[in-house]
Amino acid sequence: MTATEEFILDWMKKAEHDLKAAKILLSSGEEIYDSVCFHSQQLAEKALKALFTARTIEFPKTHNLLLLSNLLLDADILKLNEDLENLTNYAVESRYPGDYVEPGLEDAQEALDAATKLYDLVKQKLGLL
Repeated sequence: MTATEEFILDWMKKAEHDLKAAKILLSSGEEIYDSVCFHSQQLAEKALKALFTARTIEFPKTHNLLLLSNLLLDADILKLNEDLENLTNYAVESRYPGDYVEPGLEDAQEALDAATKLYDLVKQKLGLL
């Protein structure tokens, strides 16, 4: 296995950890939906960065999933741009107090569903399914 292949798998392993964390938090019965949303955003971000790495495309240090999607120019992923734009809001805003509307159960489930859809698509594109 090449160093690049290992790095791709490292990105996906980190993404999987965020997936597991989000699922555990969502099923905990605790109302910590902001953390579910944050881990969902991180799941999507890491999956996208794995795909960038696989395609040997440099990417900026950003949490903006819409920007990353548009840089990839992948038709399947571009179809998810609305979801990615929504997930991007959970990268920073949900982590700090202020003029931010706390996400509810429905928001958390939607965020996790959107991120999981992207994650599964990336796994398919990387031949990991």
